[in-house]
Amino acid sequence: MKKLLILTLVSVTQLFFMTPVFAQAFGEYGRAVGGLPQGVGPRAPGSAPQTGSGTGEIGNVGGKALPLRLVVASKEASLYPKQDDESEKLGELAQGESLVPMVQSSGGNYWYMVKTQKGLIGWVKSVDVKEEKAKK
Repeated sequence: MKKLLILTLVSVTQLFFMTPVFAQAFGEYGRAVGGLPQGVGPRAPGSAPQTGSGTGEIGNVGGKALPLRLVVASKEASLYPKQDDESEKLGELAQGESLVPMVQSSGGNYWYMVKTQKGLIGWVKSVDVKEEKAKK
């Protein structure tokens, strides 16, 4: 009987203490993907925005398509694991380095989730990059 009581107590305790951890994990995931509002999702690089009536069907999600390539414009740019410039840096980006954009965040401070030439994936501030012009 004592074992059953202890097992029940442990299970209930884990349930109450683990729920905030899972909620925080989902919140972090939402911030990592840009915290996009409902109905707005990431667009593939180079894709044009779609048009529609806005009645729940596939339609205009607003904004412009992601550029095909980005290039680091700042002398000092960093790659972050999340959209927070006070978080630990994944690495430094060299001026002129080419990046592949994967997602652009929405909101006041724009960030791009990018893949570097070395294969690292992380977030970079939009003020540190510019669209790479197509080579002719």
